Amino acid sequence: MEQYKKTRITTLIFYLILYTIWALLECGFVPLLESHLTQIPIEIIMEIVLKTLLWFIPAFIILRKYGDSMYLSKSEITGSAGKIFTFIPMYIFILLFSAFLLISNYSQNGKIVISPSFHPAYFLIVIFIAVTEEMVFRGTLLNTALKKQNQWIAFSGNALMFLMIHFPIWLREGVFTTYITSFAFLQLIALSFIFSWTFAKSRSIIVPVILHAYWDLMCFAIA
Repeated sequence: MEQYKKTRITTLIFYLILYTIWALLECGFVPLLESHLTQIPIEIIMEIVLKTLLWFIPAFIILRKYGDSMYLSKSEITGSAGKIFTFIPMYIFILLFSAFLLISNYSQNGKIVISPSFHPAYFLIVIFIAVTEEMVFRGTLLNTALKKQNQWIAFSGNALMFLMIHFPIWLREGVFTTYITSFAFLQLIALSFIFSWTFAKSRSIIVPVILHAYWDLMCFAIA
């Protein structure tokens, strides 16, 4: 019990520190870079370099140190390849993601249109986004909460934290009010629940990483 409490406090402090630093970077650092760099180098710096340093490495250290008091221990979190690739819900969600995004793209354009800003570098970027974000939100935060809390309460708290980490970029891009008033933010809540549910049911971080990367790649390519 004492070890779990320590783990819980550590993960919450990590999230608060991460949120503060990330908000400062999004609202202060990125605007300075935008006048000097193209979109791809900015994405590489933020999503690959900084997320590896500020998101993945601290989360990995926490998992290594406190993993035995989490829902899935550090030795269990990746699961087994056999169970991962026979986890049918993963394929169902891939089909649903594809249908939703392709139908939305078609309804807006009258045909399927590839985004003119899409670049092959996004294949690498989405992998880093998925790995770093899932390590923090499912591998660390949710993994700690699931140890003691009801699953749906844990999923809800995790979805709220996942939503909030996107606020700084929405503020920087000037879409915060639009996303809130149009209820577009509910899409992010739904995705968080899907990633959380598949993490808990598959007992592997790999499944939500695959789903997260696939969603982001489709968004970069056709949204």
